[in-house]
Amino acid sequence: MSALRKIFHRKKKPPLACTEIPLEELDNHVHTSACFIDIQPLTVVELYQSQGCKACIKNVPKIHQAIANPNVAFLTYNVTYFDRAEWQDTFGKKGWDARQRAYVSRWGRSSIFTPQVVVDGVVDGTGQNSDETVGLVGRAREIRRERGWNILLDANDSEVRIDSDRSESVPHDIVVLFYEPRLQTVKIGKGSVNKGKKLGHLNVVQRIEKVGFWEGGDLTLPLPIVPEAREKAWAAVAVVQEPGGGAIVAAHQF
Repeated sequence: MSALRKIFHRKKKPPLACTEIPLEELDNHVHTSACFIDIQPLTVVELYQSQGCKACIKNVPKIHQAIANPNVAFLTYNVTYFDRAEWQDTFGKKGWDARQRAYVSRWGRSSIFTPQVVVDGVVDGTGQNSDETVGLVGRAREIRRERGWNILLDANDSEVRIDSDRSESVPHDIVVLFYEPRLQTVKIGKGSVNKGKKLGHLNVVQRIEKVGFWEGGDLTLPLPIVPEAREKAWAAVAVVQEPGGGAIVAAHQF
């Protein structure tokens, strides 16, 4: 039995993590029961936003507040639908438009909106308030539990490892999402909607690499692309995801 699979058989409660990170790593932080949270499988929250989107100015800060959780990997993609001659999104990429469209198409919809919060590729919302976003995370976790099988993903700078009690599966993509792990605030210089307003960008995705696919069972793959990303101070999330905007069934942040 592998080390990862042993986790499936643990009867102990999951460990606890402090949700408060003291500024400047202060040593005088006193832990209380109120600042601890159960460690759960990592949930991936993807935010599609734009500097030309009026609702983003209002909703994005609420979304950032709602995902302040060690069990959540949060990623930002800036789309280009609102780009105009007077102002083009400084982080916008056509590739992120395509990723958002893949989700929308998978769900059989004909329209796209921003901000859009997509959780584990299975539920979404506008992030109009913190409760909505927290609720989306809860629903996504329940959907994952309802699968009835387990998959664990681990990754480091040299390889990605998968361990699962499901011996066969339809093919899933193994994808590494590289992002800049910080908050960047942009003051929008032009435009009739958001001129002079500021929009925060947390964990902006820089690159997406498909490194292989999983069809069940255990698997180990090399990650030769990570050292290059580390030179740029990027962090990463590895995910196992159904192709074409499907469900994320496992994730690991590293």
